[in-house]
Amino acid sequence: MSKSFFYCSELSRQRGEPPYGTASAGDVWLLLEYPYWWGTQAFADSALPADVKAHLTHALETIPRSRLLLIKQDRPRRPQLKFFVVRAAEDKPFSAEFTLDDYTQLLQLDIAGAATGRAHKTAIDPARQLFLICTHGRRDKCCAKFGYPLYKSLRAAGAGANVWQSTHVGGDRFAANLVCFPHGLFYARVTEVDAQTITAAYRTQQLVLNRYRGRACYTQPVQAAEYFVRAESGLLTLDALRLRARARIADNSWRVVFNAPATGSSYEVTISSRVSEFHQLLTCAALEEKSVVQFGLDHYRVTHDPALAHV
Repeated sequence: MSKSFFYCSELSRQRGEPPYGTASAGDVWLLLEYPYWWGTQAFADSALPADVKAHLTHALETIPRSRLLLIKQDRPRRPQLKFFVVRAAEDKPFSAEFTLDDYTQLLQLDIAGAATGRAHKTAIDPARQLFLICTHGRRDKCCAKFGYPLYKSLRAAGAGANVWQSTHVGGDRFAANLVCFPHGLFYARVTEVDAQTITAAYRTQQLVLNRYRGRACYTQPVQAAEYFVRAESGLLTLDALRLRARARIADNSWRVVFNAPATGSSYEVTISSRVSEFHQLLTCAALEEKSVVQFGLDHYRVTHDPALAHV
């Protein structure tokens, strides 16, 4: 493929770059419907009122590990808009849904309170599932080329109101990117067939390791550790594991322990990071090839302690 015209997602795929340990980290995700043109810097470039931008910026500054995405759907513009506050926690994640007549109603909304569950009981729904596909072509052409067809496919397959286009979720070279909320599960290079498998599994609270980038509530080393534990153990149910301990034991090495509450088993892994031997263009706008960080499994151990069961 000519370097004068390329897709960074295809370059990454050709390199065989594994996606695990690459998900964007965030405990709270603010998803605001904005059914208009998205600029390169979607939020900053938007025509949202200045006081609304200031209010949302303040929320991001005061809510730890929070992120904002603009979302939209292909359909005639409706008089009301949706706003979701998602808590992508390991335990009991949820989304709170709000319907806005106009963006200024956000000024009266306690966003930080909603992020902790202090919202009207009809707004919060732990079972509500949202599927976001990055289609932010102004940010990276891969997201338009691979993301938009995936969005159309999922909508046509019946997922309907739960499927949204989103602005940049991180990892352009992994397009098409699919994110499953409220758990915050990131998937890479998702095809139409993959999407059917992933969404069906998510509806039954299962993970699909193929294409799995990681879970937003974990740091990237912990994301990689979770991947290795699930790959070795075969535990794919979402709540099968709980993070028990994590420690950096060297500059590029971590010890991570997960518990399996249902059985009392404990899974300990030691992982390390290394810089890839290959170099690649990491975005479609990149002018210089760079290496990437990759994680490897160094040690895996399983122990059993009945006292850990259901902890």
